[in-house]
Amino acid sequence: MEQAVIDKAKKAPSFDERVEVISEYFQSIIEKYSGSWEPIRIVSEILQHCDKKNDFITPVEDHAARYNISARTLQRYFETTTSLSSKKALQIMRIRKAVEHLVKTPADFNYTIYGYYDHSHFYKHLKQFLGNSSSHTMEPHIKLLELLHKD
Repeated sequence: MEQAVIDKAKKAPSFDERVEVISEYFQSIIEKYSGSWEPIRIVSEILQHCDKKNDFITPVEDHAARYNISARTLQRYFETTTSLSSKKALQIMRIRKAVEHLVKTPADFNYTIYGYYDHSHFYKHLKQFLGNSSSHTMEPHIKLLELLHKD
């Protein structure tokens, strides 16, 4: 904290005035950096929307248009806030939700709920997510899933 602010707070005649001096100082810092929160807010809202609505197929351009920014700017926001591209971040969310659903209630699991257009698309993404070593342990479960959805 700047020495001038400390001195001003010490000289204030009442507690309330000292609080006001300190509050003004910190409020100015918050306002100075308020624009840096915007990318975090936008990316968080998009991730929450996709999570709640199972909407993993809306193009990035559509999300960007909702916030009046370019698709490239939104890509930069995702990379800055998550260290991932928007596509990769949403794919990870999608497969995690799908796997969680598959594990919790396999009987009512359907890959189309998560935007996969066929079983092989889901299976390919699942193998990428789990890695080749883990996919072998899931193989019997995937075969059961195939049988369930052929009926």
